[in-house]
Amino acid sequence: MASEFKPKKFGCGRYIQEPNATQIIGREAVMLGAGKALIVTGKKAWALAGARIEKSLTEAGVSFELFYLLTDCTYETLAYLTDKVVPEAKPNVVIGVGGGKVMDMAKATSTKTGLPIITCPTSTATFNCWSAMSVMYHPNHKPQDRIWRETEIDCAIVDTQILVESPAKLFASGIADCFAKYIETGMMMESFGLMNTAADMYTSKILAGLTNEITLNKGEKAFRDVKNHELSQEVEDCVFAVVATTAMAAAANYNNKKALISADRGLKSCAFAHALYYAVRQEFTEECWGYLHGEIVGLGCRAAMVSYGRSEYECKNFNRFLDALEQPRTLRELGIDTTDENMERLVDSMMVVWGKHPPEHRPIMREAMELIRS
Repeated sequence: MASEFKPKKFGCGRYIQEPNATQIIGREAVMLGAGKALIVTGKKAWALAGARIEKSLTEAGVSFELFYLLTDCTYETLAYLTDKVVPEAKPNVVIGVGGGKVMDMAKATSTKTGLPIITCPTSTATFNCWSAMSVMYHPNHKPQDRIWRETEIDCAIVDTQILVESPAKLFASGIADCFAKYIETGMMMESFGLMNTAADMYTSKILAGLTNEITLNKGEKAFRDVKNHELSQEVEDCVFAVVATTAMAAAANYNNKKALISADRGLKSCAFAHALYYAVRQEFTEECWGYLHGEIVGLGCRAAMVSYGRSEYECKNFNRFLDALEQPRTLRELGIDTTDENMERLVDSMMVVWGKHPPEHRPIMREAMELIRS
């Protein structure tokens, strides 16, 4: 019987962010009681990090079974892993090595089997290596639903040397995505103050604001450094902001029964940046296939800044920052033919795809979409 009491999963059991941190993945596996690991990875990710991880596991006496994820994170693949691979290989731990889809599949496998989980991201395009959620997709690449873990991640090993060897596009996408916790939810509004806001919401505001402060001040240099494959303090700081402070900000406000944007504060706004992402994936799957989660969410944040009535200076500065990170500016740039019919179709989907919105949110979304139409 499901409990009505929902735990907030603030962190992970162990968070290790250092250059060359993958050299201790074997030790961490042994600490979790592992003699054998199931490694869920992608071919590019394993080519980048595999030799280092294999060396660490071998030195620690941990054998492993390798599974390449060649599809989206689907229930069909999850069933294959949990019903066939795990019973036959008999691993003691699941290790995810790769990007967001790999992280989701590794976490889902761990959730369904009860095995402990170690995540080792080869990009920080999202904070999936920390999140207690897996996003599931249909075989046709359209979003389906989500699987939630009852516990936090056991261990996240973030090797920043690997991250600067990965495409800068992934790093930039993670920065764009992390703004949503502050901008999309309207937490930047001055009306959300200490004395009139619930403590969990206010904690989320402070952490999300810290994420923005770090990335806005250090993100451009960090992006240039990653493009040059140089590991700097700015890169380290932005990785921590994108993964750790963003994840804690999200966790602090999960399961809050109060609306983030309430009418009594006089705010003409609603959370729509992530709704935009899932609507784009649902309605224009093939057209936008090459664009990342954070790139689409960041585009929604551009609209949100204006929709929430931020100053012209703030909006221009934010847009200039995303331009410097080479992020998309318009829906048309994503490959969407922005006819009136398609705009209405997109907003219709946004109203339901990321949780059902009240009718009064529709005109706000429709107006916001005009800001990023073309």
